Amino acid sequence: MTIEISSKSAKYPTDPRGQKRLRQLTELGEFDELPLAGIPSTARYLVTYMNSQTGGRVRSSTVVSVTNQSDRINRVFVSFFKGFSDDSMAVGVAAFPIPAHYTIDFSSRDLPGELTTCNAICSPELVFDEGRAIVSSMWPEIGVSSRVYYTAGDRDEDLLSITDSNIVVYGKYNQGD
Repeated sequence: MTIEISSKSAKYPTDPRGQKRLRQLTELGEFDELPLAGIPSTARYLVTYMNSQTGGRVRSSTVVSVTNQSDRINRVFVSFFKGFSDDSMAVGVAAFPIPAHYTIDFSSRDLPGELTTCNAICSPELVFDEGRAIVSSMWPEIGVSSRVYYTAGDRDEDLLSITDSNIVVYGKYNQGD
């Protein structure tokens, strides 16, 4: 199965050169679905706070943006963990083969396109989870940012706020930033 990138997506390139490059990558099979195990990757970054809720009056979803700064496709995985657990058992994983110099959004659950375009959605979608996320990749040249969207309404139609989560190099300590 191939990952589909719609020309109606906010992430779809608008310039002819970018569209041609995306078509070439698709034809070469670079967007095949990633198995969640078996592809070598290394934990690179820790997203210190993740929240994904749908049961209450206030709903939430965590979105992790990853930019591939490598000159080759970088297979990236975002693993979501409950706060009171170790790193051995993720509650969900999102994966995507990111072309060189592209940015992809990984989400703990789907959000309306009017808020943000979620390119890779956690499997399974998280609906009652709070904790952290670990970003892993084949190549180290990635840039990472993360935010939590807080919404209201059964379909997340009312945006309440967006907060940024701190990003720390995996296995290192936070220097108070």
